[in-house]
Amino acid sequence: MGDYPGAVAAARAFLEAGFSAAPVQFQNEDPPLRPWPPSPPSPWCYFEMVQLDDRLRGVGTPGNQVWLATGNIAVNVFVPKGYGLAAHLALAGQVDALFRSKTIYNAEPGVCLRFWSEQGQGPSIQGGDSKSDDGNWFGAAVVIPFQLFYVK
Repeated sequence: MGDYPGAVAAARAFLEAGFSAAPVQFQNEDPPLRPWPPSPPSPWCYFEMVQLDDRLRGVGTPGNQVWLATGNIAVNVFVPKGYGLAAHLALAGQVDALFRSKTIYNAEPGVCLRFWSEQGQGPSIQGGDSKSDDGNWFGAAVVIPFQLFYVK
C-alpha cells in the first residue's frame, strides 16, 4: 500500500536513475564520496523532500479512503565559486527537466506521486548565492512541488 515513506524512496530512486551529472547527498545519510564535499571542488547536490499538508481527498470507509499529501522536493545544486552561472543553471535545469510533469509511484490503484502542485505549478530554479560559510560554494535550489495520492 502506498505511503509517504514509499513516495520518498520512489522520488529518490527516480532522481538516481535519471540524473548522473553530479553526486547527490541525501538527508540523514553518509556522504556518497570521501572527502565531502568533493575535492577538488566539483558540482554536487543535496536532496530534501518535505510534506507540508495531508488531507482527506475522497470518500469511502476508513482504510479505503483517498488521501492527498502535498509538499516540495528541493534539490540544492552546489557548484564551486567561479563555475559560471550559465553552466550552473544548465546543471540545475537537468534536474528540473527530469521531474517536470512526471507521475511515478503509481503501480497500485489510488496511489501516485505527481510532480506538480494542485494549482499546476511545476519545478522551478530558485535563488542562487553563496551557500557556504567558507564562501567556496554557490548554490541554487530546484524546487519541485508534489502531490501524493494514497489510500488509508
